[in-house]
Amino acid sequence: MSGYDWLDDDAFCATFVRGLTPREALARLGIDVFDGDDEEGLICARSAEGGTILTESNGFAGTLPEVLRPLSAGTVTASVFVNVNRVASFEHYADGRNILTFDPLFGGDEDGIPEDYLADRIELGLAGDKSEGGLAAALLLAERITEVRPNAPSDVVAAHGVLEY
Repeated sequence: MSGYDWLDDDAFCATFVRGLTPREALARLGIDVFDGDDEEGLICARSAEGGTILTESNGFAGTLPEVLRPLSAGTVTASVFVNVNRVASFEHYADGRNILTFDPLFGGDEDGIPEDYLADRIELGLAGDKSEGGLAAALLLAERITEVRPNAPSDVVAAHGVLEY
Protein backbone atom coordinates (compact mmCIF):
# COMPACT_ATOMS: atom_id res chain seq x y z
CA MET A 1 0.00 0.00 0.00
CA SER A 2 1.66 3.14 -1.22
CA GLY A 3 2.72 5.46 1.59
CA TYR A 4 2.11 2.81 4.23
CA ASP A 5 5.19 0.60 3.91
CA TRP A 6 5.40 0.46 7.71
CA LEU A 7 2.07 -1.37 7.99
CA ASP A 8 1.96 -5.17 8.04
CA ASP A 9 -0.03 -6.09 4.92
CA ASP A 10 -1.53 -9.19 6.57
CA ALA A 11 -2.79 -7.86 9.90
CA PHE A 12 -2.88 -4.30 11.23
CA CYS A 13 -4.92 -1.58 12.79
CA ALA A 14 -4.22 2.04 11.79
CA THR A 15 -6.04 4.79 13.68
CA PHE A 16 -5.89 8.34 12.31
CA VAL A 17 -6.33 11.11 14.92
CA ARG A 18 -6.74 14.72 13.85
CA GLY A 19 -4.85 17.48 15.65
CA LEU A 20 -3.07 15.47 18.34
CA THR A 21 0.63 14.77 18.72
CA PRO A 22 1.73 11.14 19.19
CA ARG A 23 2.21 11.65 22.94
CA GLU A 24 -1.17 13.41 23.30
CA ALA A 25 -2.96 10.61 21.45
CA LEU A 26 -1.41 7.89 23.60
CA ALA A 27 -1.98 9.89 26.79
CA ARG A 28 -5.72 9.99 26.06
CA LEU A 29 -5.70 6.21 26.35
CA GLY A 30 -4.42 6.46 29.92
CA ILE A 31 -1.32 4.39 29.27
CA ASP A 32 2.37 4.91 29.99
CA VAL A 33 4.04 6.55 27.00
CA PHE A 34 7.57 5.73 25.91
CA ASP A 35 9.59 7.80 23.44
CA GLY A 36 11.64 6.32 20.66
CA ASP A 37 11.38 4.23 17.55
CA ASP A 38 11.16 0.84 19.28
CA GLU A 39 8.11 -0.94 17.86
CA GLU A 40 7.83 -3.39 20.75
CA GLY A 41 4.97 -1.39 22.27
CA LEU A 42 1.51 -2.68 21.45
CA ILE A 43 0.47 0.72 20.07
CA CYS A 44 2.94 2.80 18.08
CA ALA A 45 2.29 6.50 17.50
CA ARG A 46 3.57 8.10 14.31
CA SER A 47 3.68 11.80 13.50
CA ALA A 48 1.70 12.67 10.41
CA GLU A 49 0.51 15.71 8.52
CA GLY A 50 -2.51 16.98 10.44
CA GLY A 51 -2.14 14.74 13.49
CA THR A 52 -1.08 11.24 14.45
CA ILE A 53 -1.45 7.72 13.12
CA LEU A 54 -1.56 5.00 15.76
CA THR A 55 -0.53 1.59 14.46
CA GLU A 56 -0.78 -1.93 15.78
CA SER A 57 0.68 -4.98 14.15
CA ASN A 58 -1.96 -7.70 14.39
CA GLY A 59 -3.90 -5.64 16.94
CA PHE A 60 -7.45 -4.31 17.14
CA ALA A 61 -7.53 -1.71 19.95
CA GLY A 62 -8.31 1.01 17.39
CA THR A 63 -11.70 -0.61 16.74
CA LEU A 64 -12.85 -0.62 20.37
CA PRO A 65 -15.40 1.98 21.53
CA GLU A 66 -13.60 2.32 24.88
CA VAL A 67 -10.51 3.43 22.93
CA LEU A 68 -12.18 5.52 20.21
CA ARG A 69 -14.52 7.49 22.48
CA PRO A 70 -11.77 9.23 24.52
CA LEU A 71 -9.41 9.41 21.55
CA SER A 72 -11.98 11.28 19.44
CA ALA A 73 -13.13 13.70 22.17
CA GLY A 74 -13.08 17.17 20.62
CA THR A 75 -11.70 15.80 17.34
CA VAL A 76 -12.22 12.99 14.82
CA THR A 77 -10.70 9.55 14.31
CA ALA A 78 -10.90 6.86 11.65
CA SER A 79 -9.54 3.33 12.02
CA VAL A 80 -8.81 0.68 9.43
CA PHE A 81 -8.41 -2.87 10.73
CA VAL A 82 -7.71 -6.25 9.14
CA ASN A 83 -6.60 -9.55 10.63
CA VAL A 84 -4.95 -12.64 9.11
CA ASN A 85 -8.39 -14.17 8.44
CA ARG A 86 -9.33 -11.12 6.32
CA VAL A 87 -11.84 -9.90 8.89
CA ALA A 88 -11.82 -6.13 8.44
CA SER A 89 -13.56 -2.99 9.64
CA PHE A 90 -13.59 0.76 9.20
CA GLU A 91 -14.58 2.82 12.26
CA HIS A 92 -15.13 6.59 12.26
CA TYR A 93 -15.75 8.51 15.49
CA ALA A 94 -16.30 12.24 16.06
CA ASP A 95 -16.30 13.84 19.50
CA GLY A 96 -16.80 10.51 21.24
CA ARG A 97 -19.62 9.28 18.97
CA ASN A 98 -19.59 6.51 16.37
CA ILE A 99 -20.42 8.01 12.99
CA LEU A 100 -19.66 5.26 10.48
CA THR A 101 -18.77 1.56 10.62
CA PHE A 102 -18.47 -0.83 7.68
CA ASP A 103 -16.41 -3.70 6.25
CA PRO A 104 -14.02 -2.31 3.61
CA LEU A 105 -13.43 -5.75 2.05
CA PHE A 106 -17.04 -6.74 1.45
CA GLY A 107 -19.32 -4.07 0.06
CA GLY A 108 -22.91 -4.40 -1.00
CA ASP A 109 -24.47 -4.69 2.46
CA GLU A 110 -25.38 -1.04 2.85
CA ASP A 111 -28.52 -1.63 4.97
CA GLY A 112 -28.42 0.43 8.11
CA ILE A 113 -25.19 2.24 7.20
CA PRO A 114 -25.56 6.03 7.42
CA GLU A 115 -25.05 8.02 4.27
CA ASP A 116 -22.20 10.04 5.79
CA TYR A 117 -19.37 10.13 3.30
CA LEU A 118 -21.37 8.03 0.81
CA ALA A 119 -20.01 10.00 -2.17
CA ASP A 120 -16.44 9.38 -1.00
CA ARG A 121 -17.14 5.70 -0.39
CA ILE A 122 -18.65 5.30 -3.86
CA GLU A 123 -15.74 7.16 -5.50
CA LEU A 124 -13.21 4.98 -3.67
CA GLY A 125 -15.08 1.76 -4.46
CA LEU A 126 -16.16 1.15 -0.86
CA ALA A 127 -19.93 1.06 -1.39
CA GLY A 128 -22.36 -0.84 -3.57
CA ASP A 129 -22.59 -4.33 -5.02
CA LYS A 130 -19.50 -3.90 -7.17
CA SER A 131 -17.24 -2.39 -4.52
CA GLU A 132 -13.59 -3.18 -5.07
CA GLY A 133 -11.89 -0.54 -2.93
CA GLY A 134 -10.33 -2.69 -0.23
CA LEU A 135 -7.83 -1.65 2.42
CA ALA A 136 -5.92 0.91 0.34
CA ALA A 137 -9.18 2.73 -0.39
CA ALA A 138 -10.19 2.52 3.29
CA LEU A 139 -6.90 4.18 4.25
CA LEU A 140 -7.61 6.95 1.73
CA LEU A 141 -11.08 7.43 3.23
CA ALA A 142 -9.52 7.68 6.70
CA GLU A 143 -7.19 10.37 5.35
CA ARG A 144 -10.11 12.32 3.83
CA ILE A 145 -12.27 12.15 6.95
CA THR A 146 -9.55 13.07 9.44
CA GLU A 147 -7.32 15.25 7.21
CA VAL A 148 -4.38 13.23 8.58
CA ARG A 149 -1.90 11.95 6.01
CA PRO A 150 1.35 10.06 6.34
CA ASN A 151 4.50 12.03 5.61
CA ALA A 152 8.24 11.38 5.93
CA PRO A 153 8.24 11.36 9.76
CA SER A 154 5.48 8.71 9.69
CA ASP A 155 8.14 6.12 8.84
CA VAL A 156 9.49 6.43 12.39
CA VAL A 157 7.65 5.60 15.60
CA ALA A 158 7.63 8.77 17.71
CA ALA A 159 6.24 7.13 20.86
CA HIS A 160 4.62 3.90 21.91
CA GLY A 161 2.74 2.36 24.78
CA VAL A 162 1.14 -0.83 25.96
CA LEU A 163 -2.64 -0.92 26.24
CA GLU A 164 -4.18 -3.83 28.08
CA TYR A 165 -7.60 -4.76 26.72
